[in-house]
Amino acid sequence: MLSTDIKYYLSGGLTNSDPNLSLGGAISNTEVSSTLNGLFDVVSPEETSDGDIEYRCIWVKNNNITETLYNAYLYISSETTSIDTSVKVAYDSAGLQTIVNENTAPSSPALTFSDATTKLAGAAIGNLAPGIAKMIWLQWTVTAGALKLNSDAGALVITGGITT
Repeated sequence: MLSTDIKYYLSGGLTNSDPNLSLGGAISNTEVSSTLNGLFDVVSPEETSDGDIEYRCIWVKNNNITETLYNAYLYISSETTSIDTSVKVAYDSAGLQTIVNENTAPSSPALTFSDATTKLAGAAIGNLAPGIAKMIWLQWTVTAGALKLNSDAGALVITGGITT
C-alpha cells in the first residue's frame, strides 16, 4: 500500500466543492489536501479580535483496490503555521452527522477532539478496507487577539499496517 492510496475528501454530498459547506453528511467527490490549507476561511478582523472556533468534516478514504490499512490512526503531523491557531481531530464512528453552521460543534454522538500530534495520541479509526471512507471532524481554534494570517495550515497523516 502506498501513502498516495489514502485520500481526503470534503463532506456535504457528492457535488460539494466548497470547503465552507463541508459540515458533515455524505462524502464529496472533491479531494482536499492533507495539509488542510484552504479548508478553513481566512480569519476576519472580528475573529482575530474575539477569537473563534470552527468545525469542518472531511472523509478519509482508502483508494487501494486490494489492500486494507489495519489499525489506522489519524493524527496531526504538523501543527498550524500560526501561533494563534490550533487544530484538533475527532473520529466520528457513526459517520452520519451534519451541523447547521461552522460554529456549531457536532454533538450526536458526542465526539472527543484531540490535539493529537503523535500516533499514540491520535484518533484510532480501526481498519480501512479497500474503497472504504471514514468521517473525520476538525476543530480549528483562533485565539482572541490573534494576528491576521492569510494562509494557515496544519497537516494530517494516517498510519497503520497492511498486515494484522
